[in-house]
Amino acid sequence: MEHEITWGGDPEDVSVTTWGTATLEGLNAWVHEGLADSRFRPGMRILIDHSRLDWSGFTPKDMHQRIELFAKEAGRSGHISAAVVMGAPVDFGIARMEQAYIELHPDVHIDLGIFFSIDEAREWLREEAAPDSPADS
Repeated sequence: MEHEITWGGDPEDVSVTTWGTATLEGLNAWVHEGLADSRFRPGMRILIDHSRLDWSGFTPKDMHQRIELFAKEAGRSGHISAAVVMGAPVDFGIARMEQAYIELHPDVHIDLGIFFSIDEAREWLREEAAPDSPADS
């Protein structure tokens, strides 16, 4: 699995594009890289394009471990809005599972929107932007 992180955008503060075959290690790698970057700050709006990612080998156990990473990093990441673009209906279901796990975890403060297009994802991020958000200052 490969990824690219691009800082800046409209309305996103950062975008992540992934491709290849989804792995827990690959997904966690871009999270660690983003959090370690000096440009990262709590309250960011993140656009995640997984539309070219093959999720066929990703398991519910992998998803649980992914949520554990989010919980572990919650103090650093703060409350964020993440718009995720998926490529197929079955992949959309995987993202909904992630959304459900996030909602069940009290320490994880991620507003997650799931979409089939970049335009829809960006519109949602615009709507999610609070007037007092650090991204607007």
